[in-house]
Amino acid sequence: MTQFTSQVAIPNVAKTAIPAMSENRYLRSTAIILLYFMQGIVAGLSLIAIPAWLAARGASPIEVGAFVGTAMLPWSLKLFNGLLMDRFTYRPMGRRRSWILVAQAMMMLTLFGLAIAAPSAGQIIILTGFCFTLNLCATFNDVAVDGMAVDLVPEEERTTINGIMFGSQTLGISASGFIAGQLLADDKISTMALLFGAFVAIASLFISLFRERPDERLFPWTSGQPSAECAARQHTAWLPILRGIFRSLLSSKILLFLTGMGLATATYAFTDSVAPILAVQQLGWGSDDYSSFASIVGLFAAIAGATMPALIVRWAGLRMTISVFFLILAIAAIVGGATLGNWESSTIFAAIFAVQYFASLFLTIALIVWAMRLCDPAIAASLFALFMAVPNLARSAMSGSFGWLIEASGYAAAYYAVAILSLGGLLFCLLAKVGVGAPAHEQENRLHR
Repeated sequence: MTQFTSQVAIPNVAKTAIPAMSENRYLRSTAIILLYFMQGIVAGLSLIAIPAWLAARGASPIEVGAFVGTAMLPWSLKLFNGLLMDRFTYRPMGRRRSWILVAQAMMMLTLFGLAIAAPSAGQIIILTGFCFTLNLCATFNDVAVDGMAVDLVPEEERTTINGIMFGSQTLGISASGFIAGQLLADDKISTMALLFGAFVAIASLFISLFRERPDERLFPWTSGQPSAECAARQHTAWLPILRGIFRSLLSSKILLFLTGMGLATATYAFTDSVAPILAVQQLGWGSDDYSSFASIVGLFAAIAGATMPALIVRWAGLRMTISVFFLILAIAAIVGGATLGNWESSTIFAAIFAVQYFASLFLTIALIVWAMRLCDPAIAASLFALFMAVPNLARSAMSGSFGWLIEASGYAAAYYAVAILSLGGLLFCLLAKVGVGAPAHEQENRLHR
């Protein structure tokens, strides 16, 4: 064993050649961009390419809605992921990094498994199982990366890094949606899965070279030790974590904010489960046409999302930014419902979809800025996961419910439902006083300085 340890020289070189993410803004931004891009690959398959493929092969709105709602269900379980990460980790590699590497390995293996199984569009249950597993891997990745961002990113960088995170994820959605859409139009699901599995493998290998903090281990078999921050913040018992979560939930403002965040996902649920069916089965688009269109919109949204939200928040303030984007979503949905019966082409649908996509992305970034401010770093993974789990549960539930609403009342009713839910989200966020004052844990920290 001593001989083996002494021969491991390459990681020690990397240790001096590559600074830790805590030390280098550009390095941690690069890592976050890549990790969020890979989450986007999974979302692009689950929300754009495969739903459009299913719709083109004759799946009903209820079937497509059930696929999306079930495939995305792991995102509503992020609190449990966060609790595990705040309680357990391999400390010599940092608080989050070991979880990230395991999640990436599982994502790669699932994609290769999908390539081997090669289910057809008629095998919706098998497709749902694979996409559920992919999203489960992505959620572990997401919770770990979010917790790492709360740990490592300074307050003054958070609006910018949120824009980068969601811009990168949206870029991943666009890229995978476009590529997968073209391949699935010819039913080449094995080629698609192999391509994305290879990319995840290469990108994950690159990410594995980045430490969280100086002197930590690069891999389990290399030298290094836990950082002081990891030792201080990582919990060794469940009680402090659960106490912190329940203490946060006793705040009426946090409960109102969680409700508002949940209702804010109504437009996402619409674009996830309703838009593909409306475009393919009602407007006559091909599945590759819809995937290409949604991917192009996502590409421009990703570029805008990486820069514009930070500028808008600085100019208008967080509270005003959130209010305006809620209103834009409600108005877009009302216009869609009111004009649907008079559509003579796809122009209005395309314009409304683009507005919904941009406004939803910008609103989400702004809401997450406030959610990050509410998080105590000691339980960041658990509390931030709760802030993400509630809206994702709402998104999955609404995605699954929209199919039934369409069958009962038509597509216009789905548009009007989005408008009502968006206005409700605005009301709850205003009642929660989002963007007003400093969160309690920040005030407490100031008192102890």
